[in-house]
Amino acid sequence: MLPFARLKWPEMRPLAEELIARIHAGHAQGNFSMPVVDFVRVFSPDASEAELAKVAGRGALEFTSDASECGAFQLPEGARATFDLGREGFVLRIPVRMSGRYEVFADGFRVLFNEGEELEGCKRLFLLVCNRIITVDVTTERIYAHAHVKLLDMCVEFN
Repeated sequence: MLPFARLKWPEMRPLAEELIARIHAGHAQGNFSMPVVDFVRVFSPDASEAELAKVAGRGALEFTSDASECGAFQLPEGARATFDLGREGFVLRIPVRMSGRYEVFADGFRVLFNEGEELEGCKRLFLLVCNRIITVDVTTERIYAHAHVKLLDMCVEFN
């Protein structure tokens, strides 16, 4: 992703709130799964069915609660999937393997990716420029994607 101070995409709020509720409810159950397409849809509420289908084929994220406020997640190995957000040239790329830890907190959650198994945030310029994302924070107010290089972090605010 390219350096942006803040982007304003208010239409993402309902999907973020729904995703937060699903993560919190699943965590309370202990072990749960979620189609990976439902997870990435929060980044593009108006995605076309063709773009969603590219990601849906990857299956489900499996979550395992191992403490009161955190746990682990993983996506089974599969073909890399690219998801065009249909906005300003932004693209998400799901790697062959994706896993890490997650934390829940009062108004959201955080995912922390394992090294080498990170979601990638990309920007279509003359070609696709991608950066590994270390963590993603989803709250009722914003989504913040932390990249390996702080200059490439991206914050999307809902207000």
